Amino acid sequence: MMKPSDIANIYSMEDLLPIVAKLAKEFTGNESSSVTYERARQLMEAVLYCMSHFETGDLALSSSNFLPAEEIYRLGLNALIEKVKSTQNKYNRLMEFFDHYGNQNYRDTVEKALPGFFLYYDVKFAPTDSIITMDYPVFKMDMNLQGIDRIRQYIDLIWEEQCYLLQFSRSDIINILRSFHPRYEKEYFNIKEIVDKHPLPFHQRNL
Repeated sequence: MMKPSDIANIYSMEDLLPIVAKLAKEFTGNESSSVTYERARQLMEAVLYCMSHFETGDLALSSSNFLPAEEIYRLGLNALIEKVKSTQNKYNRLMEFFDHYGNQNYRDTVEKALPGFFLYYDVKFAPTDSIITMDYPVFKMDMNLQGIDRIRQYIDLIWEEQCYLLQFSRSDIINILRSFHPRYEKEYFNIKEIVDKHPLPFHQRNL
């Protein structure tokens, strides 16, 4: 995936502004292409973000070899829509075996906040918005990612954590959490990090 800055280096404002104008007109219900400066800036960010998701494949974008900006935007938007669908599918599969181990923050983040993202995510007008705060902490997050890319990474990391925890007995994990903090259910910490500090036998749990 390209960076929005890569797109800006390839296409001029003259190439991009007509796309933003069409998006602005659609945003206002085809009544006007005039929007506030702040909204115009957000729509330009949306255009660049969508275009950055264009899958180049064997086509190397350069000043001497490129498709029209509007075509790149269309293809990038379609790729972005497909990414949202595939990410939501992975989230649905995650929920088939997800266990919050009684921790309220873990439960609320995964079972309530993440569905809220998919419900309110605006892939066309505000695709860089991650919407939710992802209060359950995970490690190795690239905080430079935006929108669906940040959410996709977050779900991937939760998936990895859940697969790791499945190696141990659920009761052992809960006992460790309770010994770490008697009211672990209300705490904001990463469960895997706590479990890693305590040696446990491996048990393949029956789902």
